[in-house]
Amino acid sequence: MERRDYLYFLATLPEASPLLLRRLLSLYGDPEAVFREEKLPVSALRQEAVNEAKKRVPETLAARDEAEKAGIRWISWEEPEYPARLLALGDAPLGVFVKGKTPPEDTPSVGIIGARSCTPYGRMMAERFGGELGEQGLSVISGMARGVDGYAQEAALERGGASFAVLGCGADVCYPPGNRKLYEALAEKGGLLTEYPPGTPPLPHHFPLRNRLIAALSDVLLVIEAREKSGSQITVDQALEQGKEVLALPGRVGDALSAGCLKLIGQGAGILTCCGDVYQALGLEMTRPGIGLPGGSGLFGDFDAGDGSRSSGPARPGDLPPALQLIWRHLGTDPVHIEELLAAEPDLTLGDLSLRLLDLESRGYVRQTPGGGYMKR
Repeated sequence: MERRDYLYFLATLPEASPLLLRRLLSLYGDPEAVFREEKLPVSALRQEAVNEAKKRVPETLAARDEAEKAGIRWISWEEPEYPARLLALGDAPLGVFVKGKTPPEDTPSVGIIGARSCTPYGRMMAERFGGELGEQGLSVISGMARGVDGYAQEAALERGGASFAVLGCGADVCYPPGNRKLYEALAEKGGLLTEYPPGTPPLPHHFPLRNRLIAALSDVLLVIEAREKSGSQITVDQALEQGKEVLALPGRVGDALSAGCLKLIGQGAGILTCCGDVYQALGLEMTRPGIGLPGGSGLFGDFDAGDGSRSSGPARPGDLPPALQLIWRHLGTDPVHIEELLAAEPDLTLGDLSLRLLDLESRGYVRQTPGGGYMKR
């Protein structure tokens, strides 16, 4: 066995925490020495588990080699490709399994997290921030979960950007199953990272541990929507402990999915209103203006990292034909039912209105919501 093999053995010991492994390496000075020690300073139950794992070393290493043939490679923390941002963690994993690529070290990375059962407004904001930041060349980091995470990552990839997901299961396991298309796109255009070996199921206690890696890989963390008590808070706590800046999207008082963000803002988190806020947190300058948020402020307004000033973006896209702008001006961040639109424009027939809405939807400006509502994308 080579040094990398001994490291792999330690990294894949069942239920052995990175902190324990780091203590053992510090005590014995070498992964081979830890492997050969017959009586480690651990409980009898854990020592028995280590002894059983030693008996399965040939199968363990063979499984690693098979996974690498299938496109899932294991990168130890001694190898150059290991994400350098993780090395700052006191409990950094001894290695990570990667399907696809790792986040580039010379590119700023932004974590985007939030509610799984997000509102249409939360989805729109996740897609706008993920899409624009990805298009600008920043890495979008998240957990491939339903809701905000997945929407932000999908938008980043659709706009030609790169996104990276940290999983709470093996890299060969797509969880949730409904995100299969996103899983495959991330493997092709970005990357999937995990500290768990292939075949590991998505057990509940894996996800709080997974969240520390999302925080570590993110230079700044965005919270789009969150309940007052949610998994997002775990990631936020990890980010703050790591000295990262957290920006929260403000929402309406009384909305359950805004409670978490409003609480974070009250505790000192930055307010997220446009991508200029993200650039300011990163100490970067805007590279170009971009689309405007409903209500006027630009998602990528002109930004100068020196004085933090931003110019307001247009209230609506100026390149739309007047017939479509007529409909566009009635839409916002909350769904508007088609009957409301007919009442607002009584000169239009249902057929004409439906055609215009379909045109707006095909151009990417409008999304239909469950129940027959329409809102700005």
